[in-house]
Amino acid sequence: MAFISRNLLSGILLTVMAAAPLGARAQAESITLRYSQWLPATYPLHAEIIAPWFEEIARVTEGRVIIVPTPKVVGAVAGQYDVLADGLADVALVVPGYTPGRFPLSEGLELPFLGDDPRVSMPVSYRTYETYLEPTGLFKEIVPLAVFIGNPAHIALRSGEVAALSDLAGKKLRSPQQAASASIDLLEAVPVSKPMSEVYELASSGAIDGGIIPPDTLLSFKLAGTMKEYVLVPGGVVNTVNMLAFSHEAWDRISPQDQAAIRKVSGLALVTKMGEVYAQSLSDALTAMPGEGVRVQTPPEGFVAALKERLEPIRTNWFEVARTSGLENPEAMIRFFETEYAAGKAAQ
Repeated sequence: MAFISRNLLSGILLTVMAAAPLGARAQAESITLRYSQWLPATYPLHAEIIAPWFEEIARVTEGRVIIVPTPKVVGAVAGQYDVLADGLADVALVVPGYTPGRFPLSEGLELPFLGDDPRVSMPVSYRTYETYLEPTGLFKEIVPLAVFIGNPAHIALRSGEVAALSDLAGKKLRSPQQAASASIDLLEAVPVSKPMSEVYELASSGAIDGGIIPPDTLLSFKLAGTMKEYVLVPGGVVNTVNMLAFSHEAWDRISPQDQAAIRKVSGLALVTKMGEVYAQSLSDALTAMPGEGVRVQTPPEGFVAALKERLEPIRTNWFEVARTSGLENPEAMIRFFETEYAAGKAAQ
């Protein structure tokens, strides 16, 4: 047997002894991740989806991954993508449309009139992302675990009857993303691109005349006192893409086994649950609006037909932009969404 010096043997033993506890601790210790919180705590997306998702993640990882909301948003609401990309927070709700033009491919899921039933549109939006957009590496700087559209947005106003497109001309309307801004432009109104967290102040001060806002969002952000008219457009004027995502730094701290467990309770499974929650939230909001002092207007058929004709360039323009941005067949993506949505509605 070869001779090993006492010092060398001691070094080997110390190395082995040090390595073993580290491995055991890595398996036993929990990882606490910071969620950049900017939604109101009572907002349905947070209270009924995000918070329970955090609990589910803790359950399926047996307490090894714990997500804790921060007292306030990390960075700016519009900058949550970069907050994750730069590792300033571990988990965040990201709205790509808050940085207009930066993610043109995802704007295809925000086109007008794609559908107004979230039970169908939300899971279809995820499948569309998974089939057409994820392979492009669109959001490669972060780790998206759920990509989805929410409830469709309609036209909220501080005041005024809407019976013709001319009734909207010149109004300053808050826009959540690029398609909404383009729609507002085509309506000869003035788009004001701001996150929802800033809309109350803008509306209260009269800096805007209204906005393109989903019904439940309008009530959750306490806008009923200033937005007294709501014009409900069949199919929705626009929608908004959202993402629940991790930073790469945080995701890489999680074991492969726990990553797999988290993915099982994310993605399509999570977004399908969201659809049911959003549908109930939408129904509750529309029912509650009159009692909150908001009149729900059903525009005449002539208005809806004129609106669809006016907004058609948004779709054709997106096809061109998407091709330029590397999506080979954007028309196929929209056909996929519309076909899947129609099939989902027929199956109900």
